[in-house]
Amino acid sequence: MTDQTSPETTSATSSTASDGTPDLSAVTVSVLGAGNMGGAFVRAMLAAGVSPQNLRVVNSSDASSRRAADELGATAGSVSDLTGSDVVVLGVKPYQLDAVMPEVRSALAEDTLVICIAAGTSLAALTEALGGHTQLVRAMPNTPMSVGEGVTHLMASDGATESSVELARALLAAAGIVVDLPEEKGHAMIGAAGSASAFVFTIVDAMIDEAVRQGIPRPDATRVVLQTLRGAATLLQETGQHPAVARGAVMSPGGTTAEGIAALERGGIRPALAGAMDAAARKSRAMSGE
Repeated sequence: MTDQTSPETTSATSSTASDGTPDLSAVTVSVLGAGNMGGAFVRAMLAAGVSPQNLRVVNSSDASSRRAADELGATAGSVSDLTGSDVVVLGVKPYQLDAVMPEVRSALAEDTLVICIAAGTSLAALTEALGGHTQLVRAMPNTPMSVGEGVTHLMASDGATESSVELARALLAAAGIVVDLPEEKGHAMIGAAGSASAFVFTIVDAMIDEAVRQGIPRPDATRVVLQTLRGAATLLQETGQHPAVARGAVMSPGGTTAEGIAALERGGIRPALAGAMDAAARKSRAMSGE
């Protein structure tokens, strides 16, 4: 799979923007289940260029669909809207997948792109439930997607065309970064991205509390810690420096940073973080029955 747009196209990608990416203005999308992650996906697709009138939210009831559509700036839809959609997004909870699959399956055209963002399933299981449908991808985003700074693991079925994958990438373009990795890497991605944002939130919370203990007012402590983490991440992204090199630039012999780093190492920060990532990955495997 490459990052180049294939000359092969489906009806959903019949036109492209001047930079070669799919033109999303005429793409019709139905989102089945616009909860937390489904709603974040809706916002990302709107930001990427999908027209609000072409983006239909289908929740468990008409009233719920209208509320979600009004909140997200999309259009309320119904199950009948799945038929004729260029893209169907499965945003329902994992335990709801089996119940909705018959209706989804009956609504699909051969070239309809199905994007599933539910955890606890697999491309093989989804393909079987959809009667062998080939234009299928799984997209596993983390919660910073809701502010356009997420990481989404994109996994394509063997039969998905490159144009379908490019369309999925384009729909996620405003959500952060998209990482194409095989499905078997999904458990590692849970530890590195999916659950990892919560690990960062825990670290931030601990740093803010300690800054307050040291006498900094909480509002100032919060601003300082958040900006420090943001600045450190931005520095690494923009310079491409190895983290160890960037850390060395802050540490002077016998200085405050060296003393603080030594305390972190004595406290076991590396094994603690590695253990958290490994635990999340192992739990993901267990939930998938592996």
